[in-house]
Amino acid sequence: MSHGRLTRHFVVLRALRWLPVGVVLPFLVIIPQARGLSLGAIGVVFAVHSAVALTLELPSGALADVVGRRRVLLVGAALTALSMLAFAAASDVAAFCGAVALLAAGRALISGSLEAWYVDALRLLDPVAPLARGLSRGTAAEGVAMAFGALAGGAIVATSGYSAALLAGAGAALIYLVAVALLVHEPRSSGDHPSGAIRLRTREVLMTARREAAESVAVKVVLFTGLAFGVSMSAVELLWQPRLAGLLHSGGASGVAFGALTAASMLAVALGAASSPRLSRRLGLTRAYVLAMVVAALFVALLGAPGSPLAFAALYLFAYLGFGAAEPMHYELLNDAVGPTARATLISAESLAAQGGALVANLSIGALAAAHGASLAWAVAGALLALIALAAGTALRRAARAASPAAR
Repeated sequence: MSHGRLTRHFVVLRALRWLPVGVVLPFLVIIPQARGLSLGAIGVVFAVHSAVALTLELPSGALADVVGRRRVLLVGAALTALSMLAFAAASDVAAFCGAVALLAAGRALISGSLEAWYVDALRLLDPVAPLARGLSRGTAAEGVAMAFGALAGGAIVATSGYSAALLAGAGAALIYLVAVALLVHEPRSSGDHPSGAIRLRTREVLMTARREAAESVAVKVVLFTGLAFGVSMSAVELLWQPRLAGLLHSGGASGVAFGALTAASMLAVALGAASSPRLSRRLGLTRAYVLAMVVAALFVALLGAPGSPLAFAALYLFAYLGFGAAEPMHYELLNDAVGPTARATLISAESLAAQGGALVANLSIGALAAAHGASLAWAVAGALLALIALAAGTALRRAARAASPAAR
């Protein structure tokens, strides 16, 4: 298989993986709110999502490294489809908690496996192949797919209601499952370990992951910034829909507006990701990475200021532009710092950090917003991301200076 064909398969899979999420993303908070849940109860529901993801992220990454990425991806896609069906039928806190638990389990299984499969397959074709192009295209494709899904979801809600959109999301998840079955191929040895060797393989994976995390400044930076990303993005996701509904005086009923803004935000992610390699070449990876995170942090912090829907939408889109530009550089730093043995495990460790931040946000940001308003909650989340970004840049520069004499 050629580099180009492998990258095209990866891009298609990234797009199809996030299409079902795009269909339902504009309404994940509005749906339970419309069915009688308070904002505090919704925060608890999404805290369950974060807790399940936290519990499963690292084991799922290790599982992918031990038994093969393809098998884990297939199970993750099936759980995603089941979660959409459960969400469509949910009407109380317990049912919504069950639905998001399934969603989190599917997300944990998928999170490190697809990227690890791509990077390792690319390295087999060319051990020094650059990662920036494929990773940035994957993020851009993800944004475009989520934008398309959000527009479709908005149209479905406007004509047929919330449950129909969730059923469409379940159908999209099944399409992703079929695509994984057709496009993801691995050497037989990656998934056919004898049962007696699995324990040894698991020990090797975990020891390698522990060593690489302990020895690499880049891995540590990615984990800490992943935590801050989780807080800031969850703060945005939890609060933007009620805020926009208030500005529109719609009570959450305008499916088209929510779908359109979600679609635009995903296109902003795609635009940011597409600009990421050029920005990195021009400024250097570290400076570009820090700049993208600071831009995202600034606009998150300012989200509570606008008093009109258009001004709010503009700040919201600039925040996602920054997130989209930072994400490919975030994963380029991680993948360049680790080897194939525990790659999925360490990508899952990054997701673990992000889900830890999301759990903190879901438990605290909703309560903070309820007590003091969304403006303060967003200001706190943005300030945290900016501080972590600046600290990350300092650590990466110090590590580069320390390594330069050895390189000479």
